[in-house]
Amino acid sequence: MSVVGDFGALLREHRLRAGWTQEELAERSGVSPHAISVLETGRRRPRLSSVTWLATALGLDATGREQLTAAATASTAATAASRNSRTPARSGNAESAASESTSPHRGGFRCQLPSDTRLFTGRSAELDRLLALAEAAPTGSDAGMVVISAIDGTGGVGKSALAVHAAHRMRGNFPDGQLFIDLHGHTTGLAPATAEDALEWLLSSLGVAPQLIPQDLGARAAFYRDQLADTRTLIVLDNAVSVAQVRPLLPATPGCLVIVTSRRRLTGLDDAHTLALETLTPVEAAALLHKVAGPGRIPADHPAIGELLALCGHLPLAVRIAAARLRHRRALRVEDLVEQLRDERGRLDELSDEDRSLTAVFDTSYTALPEAEQHLFRRLGLVPGPDFDAYAAANLIEADQRTAERLLESLLDHNLLTQHTPGRYRFHDLVGVYARTRGTGSALGGSSQEQDRDREAALARLLGYYRHCAQDADHHLEQYSHPGPARTGPVPAAAPRLSDRARALAWMRAERGNLLAATTASPPGGGIALTASMAAFLLQEGPWQQAANLHHSAAAAARESGDHAAEAGALGDLGRVRHALAEFDASCELHERALAIYQELGHRHGEAGALEDVGRIRYMLGEFRTAHGLHERSLALYQELGDRLGEANALWGLGRARNAGGEYPSAADALERALRGFVSVGKRQGEANVLWDLSRVRHATGDYAVSGSLLERALAIMQDLGNRQGEANLLWSLGGVRATTGHYPAASDALERALAIYLDLGKRDGEAHCLKDLGRVRFATGDTVGAAGLLERALAAFRKHGLRYGELNTLHDLGRARHATGDYTAAADLFEQARSFNRENGDRQGEAEVLASMAALAADTTGPCEALARYREALPLYREARQLACQVNSPLDEAKALEGAARCTAHAGERDTALTDLRRAVALYRRLGAAETEAAAARLVALESDDSHS
Repeated sequence: MSVVGDFGALLREHRLRAGWTQEELAERSGVSPHAISVLETGRRRPRLSSVTWLATALGLDATGREQLTAAATASTAATAASRNSRTPARSGNAESAASESTSPHRGGFRCQLPSDTRLFTGRSAELDRLLALAEAAPTGSDAGMVVISAIDGTGGVGKSALAVHAAHRMRGNFPDGQLFIDLHGHTTGLAPATAEDALEWLLSSLGVAPQLIPQDLGARAAFYRDQLADTRTLIVLDNAVSVAQVRPLLPATPGCLVIVTSRRRLTGLDDAHTLALETLTPVEAAALLHKVAGPGRIPADHPAIGELLALCGHLPLAVRIAAARLRHRRALRVEDLVEQLRDERGRLDELSDEDRSLTAVFDTSYTALPEAEQHLFRRLGLVPGPDFDAYAAANLIEADQRTAERLLESLLDHNLLTQHTPGRYRFHDLVGVYARTRGTGSALGGSSQEQDRDREAALARLLGYYRHCAQDADHHLEQYSHPGPARTGPVPAAAPRLSDRARALAWMRAERGNLLAATTASPPGGGIALTASMAAFLLQEGPWQQAANLHHSAAAAARESGDHAAEAGALGDLGRVRHALAEFDASCELHERALAIYQELGHRHGEAGALEDVGRIRYMLGEFRTAHGLHERSLALYQELGDRLGEANALWGLGRARNAGGEYPSAADALERALRGFVSVGKRQGEANVLWDLSRVRHATGDYAVSGSLLERALAIMQDLGNRQGEANLLWSLGGVRATTGHYPAASDALERALAIYLDLGKRDGEAHCLKDLGRVRFATGDTVGAAGLLERALAAFRKHGLRYGELNTLHDLGRARHATGDYTAAADLFEQARSFNRENGDRQGEAEVLASMAALAADTTGPCEALARYREALPLYREARQLACQVNSPLDEAKALEGAARCTAHAGERDTALTDLRRAVALYRRLGAAETEAAAARLVALESDDSHS
């Protein structure tokens, strides 16, 4: 058995052991059923990227993965050895190159190169030049910079084919990955890709989540260069339009090789090795024609060959498509094909024209297709987005998925489609234009009205498919219970099974471009419904500003059409995005507008959701009592409606509000009920959120070990879900717990990780909270200057976004830092502001702590009399704070109140009372394992020593 066969047999064995059909393995792995069938029969050598996908889908352990990879590598090595026996290696060790070619890039092996072909012909001199550049890439150019090759030439001359073929030949030189992007520099009907969009695609290809990609072009380019620094990566920039478009896409350090293709000569790339590609020579064009047509298909001395190649302009793309028609239509004679090209009106002139020449060749290829392939080809021109899969194709032609896949593979074989990732297809840009033109042509037969109806029906089926699957996916991704759009239209002819969150998220990510395009292509009602079904996905993945624009448009369209329920839904979706952007006032206004509409309509479900949304915003604004009431009203409605997810969310909000108000037992009760609700409906993100808030309750009541454990559980869930915002929230809280127990290095690490994510997401309120807590850690470890700087940044952020609660906490901390650095005037002002805020919010312990800080400041400035007055003013507040802490079972707050009271009575000369309070405080701190233990114990020793001497 061949090594290819060995791999196929092993793959089949694993698949049967799992009890799956080829179709089921295809759905789980993303590798098409056709490709799996070919691999199992040993008719194709496996790609290592496909091996990785298959092994992951099969759930193989380390040993199983090694066996499958070894079989695949043996297949690849055998094929390479066969090639090397025919073509001498340029230099170096072949085994080393093969080993390097499978080396993982940071974040995983990446090969995005389009499929190579055995049909590549000629270009030997040009290929040698490119391969020589690959060998020079590790050390860079003569100037020590990244090696760049710019291939230019006319459209259809084979620039892309040469670049891809050369890239496959040199893969072993670039073990960190091979990236490919079409920049649409000369694509009819499409504007060239901007540098920003190209960088977004490239960074996504490197594994960077959409919400982590910087918005500014300069920052985005710098981030991209940083990702490629010190790697050996090949980047193919196809179909570029200008130097300005390309320059931001270039790495900055040697080791990488960039191959750029363009119809223009990019003379501004001073360091580039330019390669001007001409048309094929007659000998090369004839060799290509014979190779594509197949052995013996065309006699070598056929008299019509020269004319056929001349009609094709010796352009590789035209020659390949013409030869493919001859290959698949055995009855078609060369002279017949020449006659068709000759007789077409203006055919020779069109072939000499960049765009129309290829259209003429596409015509001859199209007419050679069977009717089924012709029908699909025309319908694929209706796809609004960048690519498509077999499910989309099936719905366009009302077929099953297997039939559609077979037809797509046939079009792929005819070089009318490309396959950029397993199972996903796209047109070359000009073929796509041709497909759209052919679909509206008058040569199809039947009346124009019939053609229009057929096209509209096909597009409606496609858009209905996207809408149906998006609603299925949204069911797994949505966190909140809101009335979504009702399902309309028939069930799609074929659709993937989105049976869990992972599949739903993967489908949404794969179809993102099509879904966004479909919102515009859909009639108003369909576009509104599709946008609503994308809301949860866009809220998690971002970018949030794009999501905001979509929801704003949906709300406007719904309002214009008089669909008030849809308008309220879109306003709610927009409000949640504004919340994520920390635009809380705008978010609140949007949710209140939605609430008013739902109440006017008598829409109880919508009203319950809107009450919940407004409650979350009021909580963020520090209006805890208002939030409490809103969540109670929402809870009552959800219970009346029997909505378990809505009830769980309302209980979660209610528990948060109670916790913020110090009602710890009732907060824990509400949160535990919410947790049971989320678990019962299978919403893991809700489960993680409740665990987060339960940890806060446990933290407030002094159970730090349990608090940390709850946070660790929640963090694992968020990381498993790929929810970066949730991960940052939990890291921030985990940093707070570590700081409370005096584990400052661990606290700093968690807070800095959270801060990095918040900065990448652009979540400014999260950034402010992390800065505040990092400032507290710096202060606790003696870095008062660093602490002051961080707290200043936090205060500015809290004020910018109107977060009064965060501002209140930061004022006191910053005042202490300013006092420690000797800036007494600033400290006094900050303490006065903090005291006013505490009084305003009824926080008695907070006011007492501020007064104690003011007393310490007075001792350093105005003297002991002023300090004593402050301590006397603070004492009754500490007493009251202690009583409150005992009532709500908050031992840490009780200990702080006792310690504060002891400071006051000690300064007033009441040493016995001070000793009693301080001893109780130290005992509580020790029981809790709090960070304050050591300092309070030292203060107690000093006070006891003073007492013994007196």
